[in-house]
Amino acid sequence: MLEHFKQNKYFSDRQFGFLKGRSTVTQLLSMLDDWTELLESGGRIDVIYTDLEKAFDKVLYRRLISNLHSYQVNKEIILWIESFLIGRKQRVKIDEVMSEWSDVLSGIPQGSILGPVLFIIYINDLIESCGNDAKIYLFADDARLYNHIKCIVDAEILQSKNDKFTDWAHRWLVKLSTKKCKSMTFHQRHYDTTTNSFTYKIDGVPLEHVESYLGVLFNLFFVI
Repeated sequence: MLEHFKQNKYFSDRQFGFLKGRSTVTQLLSMLDDWTELLESGGRIDVIYTDLEKAFDKVLYRRLISNLHSYQVNKEIILWIESFLIGRKQRVKIDEVMSEWSDVLSGIPQGSILGPVLFIIYINDLIESCGNDAKIYLFADDARLYNHIKCIVDAEILQSKNDKFTDWAHRWLVKLSTKKCKSMTFHQRHYDTTTNSFTYKIDGVPLEHVESYLGVLFNLFFVI
């Protein structure tokens, strides 16, 4: 199935999660190359970091199977994946008391080799939903949307792309964790940070502006 996706170039070249030869490092290098070139002409880079709440648990089986059909995956493989996912049950034990069995209707089994691949197939249309001109990088469900800001219109464009991302999440019944979504700014030294200032929002909630994210702090080429 992976070979089918690779041969037909179904995976976006901006997805860096769970694919051979791609990692958080290659993603970071790709972004830095682009940012460095953009900043040579002035302005700044605004970035929105998003977080999907319990993303792997939100995968709806019927929608995933529909996606596999749309990518023309071999029908026998789809039937095998259906048997792998559908029909599972779960229950909870507290002390010595067991709950009743209940059907599992969503969620990729974690710890499997197949699970992560099915997940990136499930969200594969996310980048396209944001628009072909959207500047976005993914590592699985962790997304980084950014834009080169030279005027307030550029910031509004980034907000509009973020709104499309949010619309996609609503359509696929995936919730964005607004408390974990952040915004950052990268610029050359001596840049006036008050120029074209803008507060980004998700569902009307202002995003916290931070100086580092996931342990990464850029301070060699940019001042934050």
